Amino acid sequence: MRFRVQKLIRDRLPAMMRADGLAVFERQLNASEFADALRDKLIEEAHEAREATSPAELTGELADVLEVIHAMAKAHGLSMEDVEDRRVAKRHERGGFDGRVFNAAVEAPVGLPAADYYLARPEQYPRED
Repeated sequence: MRFRVQKLIRDRLPAMMRADGLAVFERQLNASEFADALRDKLIEEAHEAREATSPAELTGELADVLEVIHAMAKAHGLSMEDVEDRRVAKRHERGGFDGRVFNAAVEAPVGLPAADYYLARPEQYPRED
């Protein structure tokens, strides 16, 4: 039986899979393909973290998310220090998530420049009129 996978996997997995008796058909991605695959992998790992049901499982999934973030930063010429510096700056400017604040909706008068942000993203911010 052959199964289609079509996703980025960790470097050592093909050898591990072959040791388990599988035939693996992999190739190395070019830089553009790799950048796209990392974006897809980030979403995949974030979904898996969302579905985690125990602290141990969540720890593993968050480790996977972090590994993808490290790879994305490196692929785009960024260091994790760059990412961390930006995280700290955004936290200082906008805060973190300690307050557990949930925004149910915003209301803006027509013509307000801030309203344009929401109007430009109707799939993300549907109108409730």
